[in-house]
Amino acid sequence: MKKWFRLSMAVYAALFSINSFAGVKVVAHRGGSLLAPENTLAAFKNAIALKADYIELDVQLSSDDSLMIMHDGTIDRTTNGTGGIRTKTYAQLKTYDAGSKFSSAFAGEKIPTLHEVFAAVVKSGNTTIGLAPEFKSSESNVIQLVVAAVQKWNMQSRTVLSSFNLNQLVVVKNLDPTIRVQVYGSANTSNIDGLKAMGGEWIGSDVSNKTIVDYAHSKGIIFNSWTINSASQMLPLIAMGVDGIISDDPKTLIAVSDTSAPTDVVLNTPVVAETKITLTWQPAEDAQSGISNYFIYRDGTSSPTTLYAAVGNVTAFIVETYTENQLNYFRVKARNTAGITSANYSNEVSAATGSDVTSPIVSYVSSSNDSSTVIVEFSERVDKTTAEASVNYSLDKSAIVLNAKLTLDQKQVLLTTSPLADTTYTLTVKNVKDKAITQNTITESTPIFRHQNLSANIVASYSVDELKVVGADTLIIDASANTNNGVANNGPEISEGYLGDALEFDGIDDYVQFQPSPSFDLSSGLVSLSVWTKLNYLPADLPSAYGPIFDSETDNYVIYEDRGNNELRFKAATSGGAARPGIKAADLKTGEWIHVVGVYDGTNAMIFMNGILKGTLPLTGTVNKGQSATLGKSGTSFFSGKIDHIQIFNKALSYQEVSALYANTKSSPIITAIEDDKIKPDNFELKQNYPNPFNPETKLSYKLPVTGKVSLKIFDILGREVATLVDEVKEAGTHDVSFNGKGFASGAYFYRFQTGNFVKIKKMILLR
Repeated sequence: MKKWFRLSMAVYAALFSINSFAGVKVVAHRGGSLLAPENTLAAFKNAIALKADYIELDVQLSSDDSLMIMHDGTIDRTTNGTGGIRTKTYAQLKTYDAGSKFSSAFAGEKIPTLHEVFAAVVKSGNTTIGLAPEFKSSESNVIQLVVAAVQKWNMQSRTVLSSFNLNQLVVVKNLDPTIRVQVYGSANTSNIDGLKAMGGEWIGSDVSNKTIVDYAHSKGIIFNSWTINSASQMLPLIAMGVDGIISDDPKTLIAVSDTSAPTDVVLNTPVVAETKITLTWQPAEDAQSGISNYFIYRDGTSSPTTLYAAVGNVTAFIVETYTENQLNYFRVKARNTAGITSANYSNEVSAATGSDVTSPIVSYVSSSNDSSTVIVEFSERVDKTTAEASVNYSLDKSAIVLNAKLTLDQKQVLLTTSPLADTTYTLTVKNVKDKAITQNTITESTPIFRHQNLSANIVASYSVDELKVVGADTLIIDASANTNNGVANNGPEISEGYLGDALEFDGIDDYVQFQPSPSFDLSSGLVSLSVWTKLNYLPADLPSAYGPIFDSETDNYVIYEDRGNNELRFKAATSGGAARPGIKAADLKTGEWIHVVGVYDGTNAMIFMNGILKGTLPLTGTVNKGQSATLGKSGTSFFSGKIDHIQIFNKALSYQEVSALYANTKSSPIITAIEDDKIKPDNFELKQNYPNPFNPETKLSYKLPVTGKVSLKIFDILGREVATLVDEVKEAGTHDVSFNGKGFASGAYFYRFQTGNFVKIKKMILLR
């Protein structure tokens, strides 16, 4: 925890130390290619909706001289077709899909024309956004055609025509001196002087010092910096005085350009349940950049100023005080994505904890990494002495509990057992006490769980619950028969994990090195790579180019954060090439456990997060051999965060298998010995929300036949998690929960209910 807090504060200081950004122009590169498929109407409409200042786009000529929007000279990279733009007619080019390679949500997007882009801008009603078309074609007639299009749509005052070729811009000025032009290239005094001499207005370049920016300004030239995608790079450029920034992520640029504070937070009356205090509040508002975080302040006296927690864009938080009969005072502030907090604290609320009178119950039983480990998770922190007494646990079917060890979070116990078969077992748990002043003892519980032996296709499996010293080496142990053990270097630490304990990396020099082996070379030529991780940095905010999670210098199959592309990516390198499907930064969170799976099936490389497909790219061939894998290191880049429960498979997992791997990592047991006075439904059930459509509030209901851990989350149409309604143990019975869509855009949303192996998803419509 100490590392995460230190790193978090460092990130905040680096990103949000500058508070004056007024005037920088937001130029959406190819429409904002990190947010939507590049150079498509979907991307351009998104840039308009975000209120970017300019849309940058690329102009090519078809064989029949239509002005087509495409960066490359071929359609291979961004569409489902192949071949050169100049070799195909307008009609032929319009048959290709330019959206699916980015995401299935954009299937059917077509290659647009320049005239269609002008039409979309005019139709939007946005009278201020400009266009910055770049000449990609060198054909002699392209300039005349583009200038004519600008004039036809009466867009001279809102268009900046751009090129790396100054001669093309001279032709533009000769045809229509009222159209502004921008030259791309090196930022030096000679190029700036040349641009000034021919009557140009803008220069687009990278920049390393303020002197050249000031020189451009002295000549009356606007300085545009390219292509900047991370807040940590944007802020120094803004401070340097650049006039515009070209970015694939205009949303982030708009956010860091925000100079206004979010509205103050209004706290509701807290709800106390023994030593837990549930805080809820009305969402703060920030029209420009949106809300990023809420800061919760807690003290034992009025007017609290001690920061207790920083949470995401949520409106509820459970304070686990672990202290009985204590008066607590709370206030909250909101922070927008530009790093500006509310001008004032929220109203103050107070709450006194009660006595802990509830006995612990078993939340999860998991047993799948090796044949002699069972992990038991309790509903609260438990007493070390009784939790580690192996006599308090027993198994049926002649299996024996040999040892019990409490994990660092004090809620999970690792049971070492005699070898288990691939079947169901009944575990008896008794005499385990909690940490209350007057300790509560668990009611004897007999959960039923299924032990699953490692798959025959497993290459390596690492629980990382401990570091084992063998001679001069400190090892993480592979539970598979392949003994692909890894050597820990420079001190990665055992820390609180998702399942048991985990490895924590400091981002400075910690890593684990694996040796090449025949099993790592994947006889099938296919691969699936599964890992649980908790990120300290989002990709764009990384201190170096990459955040290597499971990586390799040979990049055969790896999972890593990519700062330049602002994604968490899976890369597979094969005899047929390489592919890097990614998870967009908007879908990622820091400080929370996420499950990431990369799959290569011989046709496509895919990446999943929390059981949901996030990206896919075509790829063929067999995975390259010679993998020399690491955890937490690639070249001079090191990972900052936690890694847990790594598994490598010599096969391509199906969608269903990936979803099950996510859902079953922690499995809610069937409890057979605890009675419940409530009416118990016979089966799990998730009902349709009511009303539906709704505005802004709706009710969701679910039924549980047994007590268990429940997760109820809301996702948008792109599969991005937008709200967590339930994430705790619930008793058997019928439960209702309300969802307030205030602050959410109109449209379709999905709610996902999970308890143990049962998963159900339903759709609802927010209609304003």
